[in-house]
Amino acid sequence: MPKTETHRNLHPELHSILMQFHRISERKLRAVWHVYDESDLDKAILVFDEESLVIEAEPDDDTISFQIIRNDVSDKERWLDPSTSEVWSKFIGEPFGWGWITINQQDALDGILLSFAGITPQRLLTVVASSIKENIITAI
Repeated sequence: MPKTETHRNLHPELHSILMQFHRISERKLRAVWHVYDESDLDKAILVFDEESLVIEAEPDDDTISFQIIRNDVSDKERWLDPSTSEVWSKFIGEPFGWGWITINQQDALDGILLSFAGITPQRLLTVVASSIKENIITAI
């Protein structure tokens, strides 16, 4: 069951976006899928028990969008499995921790940070040149 913590809602205009992360709070990551448009990573799907976090590159303005959907997608024809990659393998089976959004100096929402089994960000997904780039965040 997701946490129902009270918070101060410091940025009401971002509240509906950030609430997406609460829906998967403490849910275990079961799989990760990629969807490519030619050589560009167009979509990353993080599968939890009943729902998935779908992260997409918006090519018109090089922004990122994400939403939670039910796990009833039947068309997986173009989906590739990166679950064993260095970026994702250690998080399969781990509970989702926290999510953040990034906004660049041009006021574009162009990335998200994710943590698993804790509150320290471990992965950064950013849209660059209409493609999602996945990065490992290491603690210093």
